[in-house]
Amino acid sequence: MDQRQRSVEQMYRSYFAIIRAKCTRMLGDTHEAEDVAQETFVRLWRDTALGADPYRISAWIYRTSTRLAIDHLRGRRHRRGESSGETVDHASPEALVVARRALGQLSLSLEPEELEMAILSRLDGLGQREIAEVLNRSERTVRRVLSRLEARLLDLPEVAP
Repeated sequence: MDQRQRSVEQMYRSYFAIIRAKCTRMLGDTHEAEDVAQETFVRLWRDTALGADPYRISAWIYRTSTRLAIDHLRGRRHRRGESSGETVDHASPEALVVARRALGQLSLSLEPEELEMAILSRLDGLGQREIAEVLNRSERTVRRVLSRLEARLLDLPEVAP
């Protein structure tokens, strides 16, 4: 077994539960989250260009799992024709559900990178510097995109409970 294979196996042991939990938060479904987490590591195993650098691999895992979960969300919304018009309030744990619904509504109109930044910020709680590192973008770009998204979230109509 070469160094890269050992590195991938170590990353699987270290990150699988974290990625599955992250995907569960994003998708709200443990079975879908398990599928996305597994697909992430299958793709990691196949991607021989990554090398064995743990930092590079962990950023790749995070980015890939986020993109796969977004694809699942978009596919689900497309199949069901779902949308929500709820506003976002992060004062309570229930706000994560509200945030997920609001992002679901926006997901059909956002560019993939914008949606990734929103999820990494709003659902995963990453800071601008961390998002910039994961997505390989400047902090200034992340700040600009998140500011624009924040304005769009504030413009969402409120829905009575």
